[in-house]
Amino acid sequence: MAMNIFRLIGDRGRDLSILLMIKRLRKERNGTDVSIKTQEFFCIVYLTRYLDLFTTFYSLYNYVLKILYITSSLYILHLLHSPSADLRQTLKKNEDISRRSFVLVPPAIVAFVCTVIENSPYFDVLEYFWAFSVILEAWAMIPQVLIIHRKRCAVDKGILLYCFFQFCHRFFYILNWIYRSYHEPFYQHHFLVYSFGVIHCLLIVLPWVWKYFDIDPFQLLERPSSVTRSLDRDNDTESGPLIYHLIVDSE
Repeated sequence: MAMNIFRLIGDRGRDLSILLMIKRLRKERNGTDVSIKTQEFFCIVYLTRYLDLFTTFYSLYNYVLKILYITSSLYILHLLHSPSADLRQTLKKNEDISRRSFVLVPPAIVAFVCTVIENSPYFDVLEYFWAFSVILEAWAMIPQVLIIHRKRCAVDKGILLYCFFQFCHRFFYILNWIYRSYHEPFYQHHFLVYSFGVIHCLLIVLPWVWKYFDIDPFQLLERPSSVTRSLDRDNDTESGPLIYHLIVDSE
């Protein structure tokens, strides 16, 4: 696998986002504005994408990063689900309001369709999980985005920096894919990675776009008979747009 400056910057963006999250949870014991669900989804991303860990060897660099991403994501989940007393006080699970099914089911369906179309008449299981991980990596930011939107972007600076590193990772990886498609003979343009790479970047900046234009997307989707809604569960009622119930876990 060829190396280029775009991939190096993209990898360092992801590395820094992971290191920042571990530092916040382990050293600073600060879970303010952290979405546990987003971290769970990223762990699933790494576990499903790197199923070829023991079947295909590309390079030592690639192999080491795969191991580090899997182990670090598992460690982050350990910190979040078995928090110290100080960390537990800063974690607010009631703010992590997105439904897991809304994040997991669409990528599973789209990945299945893409795998069937691309590999027909055969179904490649490894290809399916790779496609699923690409889509889920973009979709995984939804719980974190909802927390940021709910607070009108007034979140902890560490979370802002985490989102910045995540954006840099995906933005430069898009450039990496484009560069490779023109400079590597056997690497082709891939609609799936381009599309969900862009979606990943857009999701990260959405809360700031909504704030700048003073938009509440859930209110725009309400039916005329619906009451004004809030992302706060305490103000939730049974009426309202279907999309709200699909995205938000009101339990």
